[in-house]
Amino acid sequence: MILLTWLGRHARALLFTGFCVIPFLPVSPEALRPVLAPLVISVTALGIMRQPFTRVEIARVFGWMAVLRGVLFLATSQLGLALLFRLTGLWVAWPLAIALPVAAFCAAPPLSSAPNLALMLRYDFPQALRITLLGTLLAPLTMPLSLWLSGLDFTGSISEVALRLLGMLAGGIALGAALQAWLGMERIRQGADALNGIAALFMLAFLIPLIGGMAHLVAQDPARAAIYLALALILNIGGNLALRWVAGQLSGGGRALGLVFGNRNTGLVLAALPFDPHLALFVAAMQAPIYLGPAVFSHFERRPTPGEISEVS
Repeated sequence: MILLTWLGRHARALLFTGFCVIPFLPVSPEALRPVLAPLVISVTALGIMRQPFTRVEIARVFGWMAVLRGVLFLATSQLGLALLFRLTGLWVAWPLAIALPVAAFCAAPPLSSAPNLALMLRYDFPQALRITLLGTLLAPLTMPLSLWLSGLDFTGSISEVALRLLGMLAGGIALGAALQAWLGMERIRQGADALNGIAALFMLAFLIPLIGGMAHLVAQDPARAAIYLALALILNIGGNLALRWVAGQLSGGGRALGLVFGNRNTGLVLAALPFDPHLALFVAAMQAPIYLGPAVFSHFERRPTPGEISEVS
């Protein structure tokens, strides 16, 4: 417990270090792909167990107006963004090597670990949790529709993707509810740092099947890797900051919205589409802002305002 608490208090540095080390590990990402589903379930459960499920809390976090705003946000950030990208294609002839990664970013639902990142950064956890869960629930519909709006053909089985996503979500919710009932909210609050440490370890485990051994592939085509890294930074960090600014002008907040917008689960799109080496390299590059972002934002941004700190942080 002492070790987990220490890891939780240094979670941002841990994620930064892990991202720098894991690409050089002599592992086979393909051999570890089967563990991705259990990892999704575990990370979802870690977020679920920290959200109180009293009637008051459920009404506050998942009230119909809040859910409606979340659905509108997802429709705009996925379907609207995909349509905008397609319209720009009328004036710009995007090469497939660029069009496919951008379309994948538009189609991807919020990252399963987004609520845990929000906790690490002391952002609005209920807001991040609500949008992430809604995005995962709607992913069987929004993913193929977004890809279609982007102008790309979706050749995978929609029903298979839907069942896989819903199965992982149901498993994460059930496990999170069971852990909450077993531990109790008081112990969960007292062990917040230790739970942050556990969440960071699971996020590092995610990296192994995504970027383990990737340094070799980068060395084979460093120019393309640099282009995809720049694209990943623009979409994640740039999109995050742009949405923060827009939300700040409208409501005075928005850090959790920016976090959820920029951090997308592109790995799900990679699994749903036929294998493409360009897309695989882009998904690997997308992990850079996801894992390095918490350290960067926590270092440069101002301290959170009371209204942006979740009561469960």
